[in-house]
Amino acid sequence: MQNILVCQTGGWIGDMVLLTPALRALKQTFSGSRLELLLRPRVADLMGAHPYVDDCIVDEKAEGRYLSLSGLVHQIRDKCFDLAVVLHPTSFRNALLPFLARIPSRIGTNVSGRGLLLTKSCRDRTNIHEVHRYLRVLRLLEIDTASDGLEFWHTDTDRGFIENLLCVEGVSREDRVIAVNLGTTWTTKRWGVGNFAEVIQQITRLVQGTKIVLTGSPAEQALAETLPTSLPTINLIGKTSILQLGALLERCEVCLTCDSGPMHIAAAVRTPTVALFGPTDPMRHRPYGVGHTVIEKPVWCRPCYKRSCRLQDTPYLCMQEIGTSEVVKAVETRLYH
Repeated sequence: MQNILVCQTGGWIGDMVLLTPALRALKQTFSGSRLELLLRPRVADLMGAHPYVDDCIVDEKAEGRYLSLSGLVHQIRDKCFDLAVVLHPTSFRNALLPFLARIPSRIGTNVSGRGLLLTKSCRDRTNIHEVHRYLRVLRLLEIDTASDGLEFWHTDTDRGFIENLLCVEGVSREDRVIAVNLGTTWTTKRWGVGNFAEVIQQITRLVQGTKIVLTGSPAEQALAETLPTSLPTINLIGKTSILQLGALLERCEVCLTCDSGPMHIAAAVRTPTVALFGPTDPMRHRPYGVGHTVIEKPVWCRPCYKRSCRLQDTPYLCMQEIGTSEVVKAVETRLYH
């Protein structure tokens, strides 16, 4: 097998982190191969540094659905791929592109009618973690998928940047650091900023000498600005690249977060994570690995996977039901575990 195309245009950071065991298995099985990844622009820079990806093909969709499809088909066809591995769980386009590009072997899950476009397919499963949802596709190639551990590909340069950044903020190497990730892409996944404020206040009172670091993208800076100014936090929202964020989370003893990309990065760097879940199913999306705590409530309408809440009288009930006291206890338990 000389040239492999992996198709996953999900476009979220978490998707890319959870994809890594599958990419590693492919690269190790076909050690002399060239592996390219079809993805969306949002994650192109991140995956350009990935240890198991040789190159990226970016699906811009900027010129319209059909014109961009035609351009991508020609681009893919010119690269003469031997195998296409469709790892996007539902996208018809992800299967159509390698079919039109005449890649001889094409594997993936048979959903949305795309089994007709694949040379070998399997039924999809939504009752397993996304890591295994990806890996089970590789069994169509009889690939050993026992190695399922996550990785993150930050470097010593990123670690050095973080140490310097923390030093400037008055954090020594001996200080205990907790990451608090306030935001997440979907509004329905968010926990109230007031709740986070209460947890931060209690943790800093219970655990002397603890430094609380706020993480997130620049778009989430507005959330931090609503926190009380009296809270003893170090605001690093928007001050790191994604790879530097990996180094920062690696430095932390615990990460408190909702279901988000940073949650998966924290799990990948082996930082114990307390994850708050509402509209999504932790069976599929929990922080992968051991040493993590998931907090969820049995609200009748979840998991709904909606970006806007359908409940009129009690909106965001699944997240509002999560109490601050149980979150404080979970963080404290992870600190002393």
